[in-house]
Amino acid sequence: MEIDMKEEIYNFIMVWFTVGISSCYCYVITKLVRKGTPRFLLFLPVLYLLFSLPLYLKALIFNIPVSFFVAWLTPFKLLLLVFGTGPLSNPSLSHTHFVTISCFPIKLKKPTTKPNDQNSGTLNINLAFLTHYAIKVFLFLLLTIVEYSKHMIPQMLNSFLICIYSYLALEVSLGAFAIVARTLLGIDADHPFDHPYLSTSLQDFWGRRWNRVASSCLKSTVFFPFLNGTSRVLGRKWAAISASVVTFIVSDVMHEIVFYYMDRVRFGWGVPTFFIFQGICVVIESTIKKKMKVALRLPQRVIGPLVFVFVIITFMLLVMPELLEHRVDDRVLGEYVALAQFLRIRD
Repeated sequence: MEIDMKEEIYNFIMVWFTVGISSCYCYVITKLVRKGTPRFLLFLPVLYLLFSLPLYLKALIFNIPVSFFVAWLTPFKLLLLVFGTGPLSNPSLSHTHFVTISCFPIKLKKPTTKPNDQNSGTLNINLAFLTHYAIKVFLFLLLTIVEYSKHMIPQMLNSFLICIYSYLALEVSLGAFAIVARTLLGIDADHPFDHPYLSTSLQDFWGRRWNRVASSCLKSTVFFPFLNGTSRVLGRKWAAISASVVTFIVSDVMHEIVFYYMDRVRFGWGVPTFFIFQGICVVIESTIKKKMKVALRLPQRVIGPLVFVFVIITFMLLVMPELLEHRVDDRVLGEYVALAQFLRIRD
């Protein structure tokens, strides 16, 4: 598919301009209209618009982040705001902070009861984060170069490298937003990932370490409302199990929407199978732990990589074939080249 990079960049800018204006509108509505149905009705046009914006972008390097940020995270944050909860509900948020948090993948840190301790450790935490971040940026750039020579790499190894590359691309991009939000805007942004390769379990991987921005949105909009709404009927145990499975199903639906925006076609059954399988595994793991009373005490350096590799292998087997069928990897690499050539010509 031939892409006019000049037109694509123009569309990309206009999409973000529209998102910014929509966010300003929601900020004003929040100040003037009470939470609940009235606010929801006034947010509806914006929600419809947000879901339609990725359709104006063909290049995956622009389409994928817009689909994730604008068509997934922002609507979830606005839905929470309808009921007066979520990261946008703080009345002390300035207009700039409201727009930034609503438009971009930023997770706010939870308030601490020991501000002095937090301030004393800020420098060390930031230095550690920046060190790990720099290493991941280097690995991301290295794998980008390797992917341009993928014809020399065995298919199975290449699929594995694409998984690692995708993880690094996600962590590097989300980490950049967190860094900018902290340094330039003073927003107390949390780390978007927490070393997922050091997870102590699948539940720890999906719930506390992997893509914490999306995880936080899913917990607030799906898991806890479903858990609280069904506890009296199902009991706390079965409500928690059902809430976990439903959360994975919603995550699957949102991923399928993002994938649909790529080619305007529905992917196969690999994506839903992956998320439902992961949800079932989390439930089984949690049940076994409770039955045994004490979790298996394996060293974190052992169990972490095992969990990480398990997720990658299931992703390789179920999702990767569909991504390769749609030539997502080739298209992304080709678009990087086209963008570089366009910028070079402009210079």
